Amino acid sequence: MRFLHTVGRFSRALAALSLAGGGAAAFAQSEQRACFVANNGNLEGSVTSFVFDAGNVPVLVDRVITGVDPDPGTNPYGITLSPGGRWLATSHTTISSTFEQITLIEVSPDATLRIAGEFQTDDSPLDLQWINDEYLAVTRTSLSVQNQVIVYRFDGADPNAPTLSEVDRENTGRFTGYMAVHPNRQIIYTADSTDNWIRAFAVAADGTLTLLQTMPTGGTFPLGIDVSPDGTKLYGGGGISNSGNKVVGYLLAGDGTLTQMAGSPFISPGASPKLARFSPDSSILYVAHGTDATVRSFLIDSESGALTSTGFSFDVGLQGSHGDHVTLDEMLLITDDTTAIDGIRGLYSFDRLADGDFTMNGAIVDTQGVGPTEIAGWTPPPCVGDFDGDKTVGLSDLAVMLGAFGTCSGDPGYVAAADLDGSGCVDLVDLSTLLGVFGSTC
Repeated sequence: MRFLHTVGRFSRALAALSLAGGGAAAFAQSEQRACFVANNGNLEGSVTSFVFDAGNVPVLVDRVITGVDPDPGTNPYGITLSPGGRWLATSHTTISSTFEQITLIEVSPDATLRIAGEFQTDDSPLDLQWINDEYLAVTRTSLSVQNQVIVYRFDGADPNAPTLSEVDRENTGRFTGYMAVHPNRQIIYTADSTDNWIRAFAVAADGTLTLLQTMPTGGTFPLGIDVSPDGTKLYGGGGISNSGNKVVGYLLAGDGTLTQMAGSPFISPGASPKLARFSPDSSILYVAHGTDATVRSFLIDSESGALTSTGFSFDVGLQGSHGDHVTLDEMLLITDDTTAIDGIRGLYSFDRLADGDFTMNGAIVDTQGVGPTEIAGWTPPPCVGDFDGDKTVGLSDLAVMLGAFGTCSGDPGYVAAADLDGSGCVDLVDLSTLLGVFGSTC
């Protein structure tokens, strides 16, 4: 009887799906862990994609040229990957004093790249961050005019002709070169390193911004700010300010507002902290330094946020040669942006250890571009529809979906894992998604 009941549900579901015009779900994102590097060349700008071998060594996949001098696509400076993994956005910082370019790049399942569109934004976009898959935030950074954060609405319904439309802009101070997005995707933070403020903005459903708080950082610059993956902390490097060895730290409330941590700013053994990045579990902070070009690790007190230097570090080389660093699962990735003195530049990969140490995976890998600087990392989400964990979406997974089809949270037979879109009910959207990946492996 249970078999007949399931078959009946299957028939009804397929009939409803046919009437609704349902079909296979479309996915465009790298199917493997990947990273993307912006090569900030004056004469030629480009973006390079990498995947990783079994030893976590980067393997070059593709490189697209974003511009050749005097094209505005030179000097890709910032790079950000949409949460869904399909769209890269890069900002360009040329010698223009009026407008600059944003380049949108589509990422294919094999991590190859395709330039999909080029758009104009106010000078100079030193940072840009996807707020979510629909809205992109971009800084207007200048020494001569009011600095702002500009929010654009992205429409990629036609992947061959995506659009960016401005929906809001808000003032952020006198020199805003860094932003960070809260993991809840509802708050963004901007850092003003002239007046030394961090501003928190709430993001509405339509992409418009509301100022929540303006937090002073005292005599310490807020550079390279980042929010912990658990959404409880924010840190930034102090650069050459306040003796050139400080890291500012703030606790975040549930509404996103900041409170200065006891003991902040914290002292780093490195010179000119410039950029903070978290481990995925929010327990370790990796801080880059501009003057001595080192990346150093700090243990984070889970309650107070106090930082303790582990003593572990990596010296990229010449002063200013550190480009960027990010964590990607168990890895730490670092770029060396110049061949000066040592003749090497490119992407380093390290395995991260629980005590804050990190060990190199092979040698540095050339990005095939000039000035490899900022990095965007990607980890594929768990295999959609693989309920039994066998790395294949098959009949047993379909049986789970059909058994739960038509139920909602609290109903007998409801299976939360089968509610693929998190709507609270197992419905046509969930069935369509599973059928779109049926037979796939991951």
